[in-house]
Amino acid sequence: MTTRHSFQTFVAGRAAFIVAALFLLVTLAACGSGDDASAQAGDDAQYEMGDPLSDTSLAAVVTSEFGTDTLTAAAFHEQFERVAAQVPQINADPNQARELRKNIVEDFVLRHALFGEADRLGVGADTTAISQRLQQIKGQFPSEEAYSQALEADGLTEGDLRENIGEMIKQEEMFARYSESVEDPTEAEITDYQESRAQEVRASHILFLVPQVAEEPTRDSIRQVAEAVLDSVQSGSDFPEMARLHSEDGTSQQGGDLGFFSRGQMVPPFEEAVYALSDSGDVTQDLIETQYGYHIIKLTGRRTGELMDSTQASEMIVRDRRQEAVEQEIDALREKVVVRVNQTVVDADLNVSSS
Repeated sequence: MTTRHSFQTFVAGRAAFIVAALFLLVTLAACGSGDDASAQAGDDAQYEMGDPLSDTSLAAVVTSEFGTDTLTAAAFHEQFERVAAQVPQINADPNQARELRKNIVEDFVLRHALFGEADRLGVGADTTAISQRLQQIKGQFPSEEAYSQALEADGLTEGDLRENIGEMIKQEEMFARYSESVEDPTEAEITDYQESRAQEVRASHILFLVPQVAEEPTRDSIRQVAEAVLDSVQSGSDFPEMARLHSEDGTSQQGGDLGFFSRGQMVPPFEEAVYALSDSGDVTQDLIETQYGYHIIKLTGRRTGELMDSTQASEMIVRDRRQEAVEQEIDALREKVVVRVNQTVVDADLNVSSS
């Protein structure tokens, strides 16, 4: 067995990424945001799963043409606790805790594939680039002593940090390669984008939360309750009052009001359903299912906001295209990987969608 990457020495760096992702998971309204960071936290990853692991000292083993990497249970728990200490809400919410456990394994799997491909292509970070980035990091501290204390607090040496920086640079180079062929948008595409983002809607919703790991009988039970409330709303029951009584979203006491929003701010199924409604007061004919559960949605207003600057629109189109290009390459890498997981340790199904 070959083990190319030390997970333990990368804990601090990866924890920072996952903390950012989980912060969004914790703070966004239950209908969710469709922005890029949120997408990173809830990817639609699907993996070929090998035989389960029975060795409780292991969390996951990843195998591909690039070799084999092993994530120990100790390293897995260390990273979980490090992130949970920075986002205390995680331990209070089983769904968020399960999502973090899933993200830790997915991150390990993708690092295996991405860095394996980088090694195959001869992509690396030279010592000069690493030293320059290290100096930038040091410059953020008021003194050498403060910098050393921060390293010690994270359980890192400067050698560990240099390794983390090198892998970060390598990742950036791989993403740059994947997106280098993206074309600039045409004037017509920029105009269409500006106009689509200027169209804002206002909506209210009633959310019936469904746990990600819910069995089908549980889902059916929740769906039946949601359908009964939908029938009541369509029969003329007061929507805000029904939201206050039944919605499991933080907006329930405001009658489910989400305020105005534009395209790209809600998860796709929710956004598509809202924009498909024609007139203020219209309610979705069917339940709308997202990763959060079942929604009943009412359109309460439309307006046209200001057109964004054309330069900004162009930059956002290019950003989206680059992200799509990277995601396509990552999806191709996933097909090369076989993952074996000890569910007793991980307790999260990698092939259950969370986006």
